[in-house]
Amino acid sequence: MFFSKASLTSTAAFFVYAQATYLNNDLSFGHDGKISPNGRAIPNFHMTGQPNYPDILSNRIVLTPPAPGNQRGAVWTEKTLQHSQWAADIEFRATGPERAGGNLNIWYAKNEDVKLSSIYTVGKFDGLALVVDQYAGSGGYIRIPSKIHIRQTTDNFKVEVDGALCFQSNKIKLPLGYVFGVTAASAENPDSFEIFKFVVTTDSHTPDDQVQNHAGQNQQQFQAANNPPQNQPPNHQQNQGQQQQLDTPGETPASDYKSSDAQFADLHNRLQAMMKHVTALNRDLSQYQANSLSRIDTLNGNINALTKTISRLESSLSKLESIPALERNLREVANDVKSTKKELHEALDQHVLSLKQRVAESHGSVLGTVGEGLKSHRSGVGYAGLAFVVVGSQVGLVVAYVLYKKRKNGGSKKFL
Repeated sequence: MFFSKASLTSTAAFFVYAQATYLNNDLSFGHDGKISPNGRAIPNFHMTGQPNYPDILSNRIVLTPPAPGNQRGAVWTEKTLQHSQWAADIEFRATGPERAGGNLNIWYAKNEDVKLSSIYTVGKFDGLALVVDQYAGSGGYIRIPSKIHIRQTTDNFKVEVDGALCFQSNKIKLPLGYVFGVTAASAENPDSFEIFKFVVTTDSHTPDDQVQNHAGQNQQQFQAANNPPQNQPPNHQQNQGQQQQLDTPGETPASDYKSSDAQFADLHNRLQAMMKHVTALNRDLSQYQANSLSRIDTLNGNINALTKTISRLESSLSKLESIPALERNLREVANDVKSTKKELHEALDQHVLSLKQRVAESHGSVLGTVGEGLKSHRSGVGYAGLAFVVVGSQVGLVVAYVLYKKRKNGGSKKFL
């Protein structure tokens, strides 16, 4: 694919334009250093207070004064926000004595029913509320202005305080057609709340509803150009040609414009048509970017799932690779068991053989001892002598017993 230098230049200019922001004068004040042109009212805003009306100074609005306490003040936009991508910058200051009380509330609500209420006293409402109070703060001890930046895009909502991120979420999408407001309330020991600047910027100059209508008209014109009806009344063709001429000014020589008013009108029409086309392109680019981000998220999810699957396969493969090593270990253990069993059998056989030898030696020694004893008896008295001794001893005992009985019976008897 080939891109010419002119097309690349126009593309770069388009992306620079797509990132540009536009000041919404109807929803802003204080951006030029002035709050009110006359010191009595703010264009496109209305204020209210209880019991006292807020003070308008040259560079700030005093919603609640330093004294007396128990004051309420509010400033609300008269027109609604009609852009889906926007940013709001609020510069304020809270001052007061030690242990003072009060709160500042920034609203993006469906209507002005909130009026002078704070987040603690408001009833049911539809919208967003950001609260600045004395809890977990410095109690009005820091007397320099603070800045709150609120940013809404197609896929993110973010709040920053003094350049530091407060919170963000991709699940918050604020609707169109709501109004901005700032309310403040002070306690008996009051805090003074002052607003220096409230600026709203948008990513496109044209409201979203007009862009959608213009995109629908372009789509209808494109379809009509590609599929022209066969039978159209002359009046319809003439009206369509006039509408096309209104949307895109025709080519006219510069010599035809004799006055500066005519030249300015032609330039205004061309710039307006260009702005509409660029806004439509910007919306298409934003939609394409959102679709691309969703596709990238889906692709990342698929890649993560594939990575997990590959990790599981690698772990399984490593286990499979460890099976041969396990088999080798089992074979080595089996060989060790066989060798140990063989050694045990050999040792047992040797032990049994040694026992047999010792028993045989013991038997031989016993038999030799008995034989030697018998030989010694044979060489001495012998069996006959032994029998004579035994019989003689028995006969001697019998004779002794008989003599004893006779002596006892032959003795004199004693009578009582």
